[in-house]
Amino acid sequence: MDRERHFLETVRENRDRMYRVAMGFLHAEADAEDAVSAAIESAWNHLALIRNPDALGAYLIRCVVNSSKNELRRRKKFVPLDAVPENRAAEKSGDLLFDYICGLEDKYRIPLILKMQERMTEKEIASVLRIPRGTVSTRIGHALKILRENLEKEGLRDVEE
Repeated sequence: MDRERHFLETVRENRDRMYRVAMGFLHAEADAEDAVSAAIESAWNHLALIRNPDALGAYLIRCVVNSSKNELRRRKKFVPLDAVPENRAAEKSGDLLFDYICGLEDKYRIPLILKMQERMTEKEIASVLRIPRGTVSTRIGHALKILRENLEKEGLRDVEE
C-alpha cells in the first residue's frame, strides 16, 4: 500500500479521536475542527519524514495536541471583551463531573481524557505528550484524586475508583 493511501486510511480511522482530543483542549467545536485540519495538514507535509507507518496514528494525535496548544497560545494574546462572561456560573454545563474535569489544569486533564475517553495506554499517552510514562501515571492519579475530593465535597461520598 502506498504512503498516501495509508495516510488517508489512518486519518479516517483516527478522525473522531483527533476531534475529541482537540475538544479536550479547546472546548469549542470550530476551534477543534481548525486544530484537526491544521494537524492533518502538518502530518501530510511531513509524511516523508515518518519512518514507521504504524506510528502514523500516534503522530496525528501529537499533531493535534500541538495545533491545539498553538490555538490556546493564540487565544491568550487576544481575548475579546464580549467573550468574557459576566458571571462564571454561566459557563457551567450542569454536569458536575464534566465541570470538575474541565476545571483541572491541562497537565492533569489531558492525560486523564486520553486514558479514560480515548482508551490510550499510559505508554501511548507518554509518547503523544512527550513525557515519561511514570509522569503520565502520576498525573492521572493526581487528577483522579482531585476529582474524588471535589465530588466528596459535593456530598457524593461513594465515588468508585
